[in-house]
Amino acid sequence: MAGTVKRNKPKQGKDVVIQNITIKAVNRKSQDIENWRSALKQFENKDNPIRTALYDLLSDIKLDGHLEAVTAKRTEAVINRELVFAKDGKEDLEINKLLNSPDMIEILKDLHHTIFWGYTLLQVNSINYDEDQEQYVIDYDLIPRKHVHPEKGFECISKEQNQITKDTFFKEPPLSKYMIWAGDPKDFGLLTIAAQYVIYKRGNFGDWAQFAEMFGMPFREGRYDDYDDNTRIALEQMMEAYGGANYAILPKGADFKLHEAVKGTAGDLYKELKNACNDEISKIVLGNTLTTEQGEKGARSLGEVHMKVEGNKALADERFILSILNGKLKAILKLFGFNVNGGEISYKQPDANWDVIDKKWKVIDGIATRVPVSDDYIYEEFNIPKPDNYEELKQAMEANKLAGLNGLNSNLNDDKTDLKNRLNILQNIKDFFV
Repeated sequence: MAGTVKRNKPKQGKDVVIQNITIKAVNRKSQDIENWRSALKQFENKDNPIRTALYDLLSDIKLDGHLEAVTAKRTEAVINRELVFAKDGKEDLEINKLLNSPDMIEILKDLHHTIFWGYTLLQVNSINYDEDQEQYVIDYDLIPRKHVHPEKGFECISKEQNQITKDTFFKEPPLSKYMIWAGDPKDFGLLTIAAQYVIYKRGNFGDWAQFAEMFGMPFREGRYDDYDDNTRIALEQMMEAYGGANYAILPKGADFKLHEAVKGTAGDLYKELKNACNDEISKIVLGNTLTTEQGEKGARSLGEVHMKVEGNKALADERFILSILNGKLKAILKLFGFNVNGGEISYKQPDANWDVIDKKWKVIDGIATRVPVSDDYIYEEFNIPKPDNYEELKQAMEANKLAGLNGLNSNLNDDKTDLKNRLNILQNIKDFFV
């Protein structure tokens, strides 16, 4: 009968940490720079490090569209790659199925978010194979970061979020066998650095919206005779019923002027501040701006440099993830009966882009006509395995090349001798008729 095949029993009761935590909703209050600084100070308090205020603030600023886009872009570069497990050069298809299951993708996402939040703690409760869905199901919990205190001297999980009560020590066995932790306890993550620019941008948008309301809609003016209250009241009622645009009701003898802050360019100032904040956020998360925003004319070469910077960050992220998978995760897989001894988890190499390779080869080939190029550079740049008997093969190639040159010289000498004989024959004929 089809169903779920259990590889191990999930832990029950007090062993499941998240069941012993009092989880509260995010405090979504208005945020300003003073709140940001205060939350950071609480985080960095050596005697009583509390993360609640900072993580509530970060949860709120994550609602920013640009910040969400660039963080998602960096995460997707990691989770969209296929993972493979191989031992002695042979892949294990069963473990590959586990590594690329939907739940594992969520685990990878949570682990990668360590870069943004600073620290991550996961508990793996069970790993089952669902025969109906034909895929592995991993029951795991992301321990709420506000309850985790990874600092030296604490390394605990507290039931309440606003005080350190050391209810659970996650690095002590047997619980530690099922826990995956990642990050530096002192790291407050990239979101904390980006938060200041989100706060500035929110304030800017509020001012921009007010500017649009004041100067973007037609301003209405009503005049009435002095001391004519009936007309004034009628004008007020008409203005209220007419719409939401600003208006002024004045006596005919009054003088009223509305002055624009900077005529014709005030709206551009708000836009420039918004773009500046977005640029800073992009540089913090991706290391560049031109892969998310359109650059000026002629910025193509600079954009290629920015792409390389972003690629380097993706490579660093992959190494970070693989260090966890080949360490703590493999140890947990052993507990659930998977044979991972002697094997390694890695990312599957993407298919080669032959257009790019051809272009690169033409460039290097052109450089090699002017200056010497190392063979090792060619092997590394094109990801070609260097043969063990490289020196022997290199000598054979040089010998064949030399033999070819000698043959060419011999042919040239034969051609010269033949040409000389032909010229002698022509000269003899000429001399005969003279």
